[in-house]
Amino acid sequence: MFHKLKIRHYLFILSLLLLSCNRKAEQGFEKIPPGLNVTEDLIKAIRPSKDYQYWACIRQGYFHHPNTNTEIIAGKGDIAYLMNNKFDDPKSGFLYKMWQGYFYIAYVENNHIKLVTNKAQLIKFIGTIDSIEEALLIADINNLTVDYRRDIGSSYKKVKDGYEFYLVKFHKCTVRTEPFKVSIDTSGNYKAKSLGFFYDVDDSTCYD
Repeated sequence: MFHKLKIRHYLFILSLLLLSCNRKAEQGFEKIPPGLNVTEDLIKAIRPSKDYQYWACIRQGYFHHPNTNTEIIAGKGDIAYLMNNKFDDPKSGFLYKMWQGYFYIAYVENNHIKLVTNKAQLIKFIGTIDSIEEALLIADINNLTVDYRRDIGSSYKKVKDGYEFYLVKFHKCTVRTEPFKVSIDTSGNYKAKSLGFFYDVDDSTCYD
């Protein structure tokens, strides 16, 4: 009986140690530079591998919501050229933000206007994902972002074929924050694993 209690005690201590380790970023990770938790700033840092003459990222507000506006977030070249050539506004984009609208890219290739309205098209447009901002944009599309209050939500490491991160997902209903270990390679391939716990839990609040 005493032997069984002793084993249980050691297992309990071991589980606490593992849980404690799981709540910290691994050695070798650095703090993500400030300001990289804002979608618009990540978009402004896009540097396509191909030299497109004209391109613009547009945030399309929802027509049925009076408080959302359509605006150009970033671009290159004579953006008026794009705006003066008519094209049908897409009904969706590569990234959606509640109360803001959705983001898409219009660009000129071979004298034709083309649109970027999903993740695969965005990766093709960018080419090589070779900056921390572009990698974090891929994470943002997958509903993960930076939480600067904790290392397990705001750490990164540059690796041979891309980036590794500790990022978070903010759940709105009920409110809670879930940290993830994330890897994104230069081809835009994305992998994420939950750390298996939540923090800032508020079971009485639901924003959906």
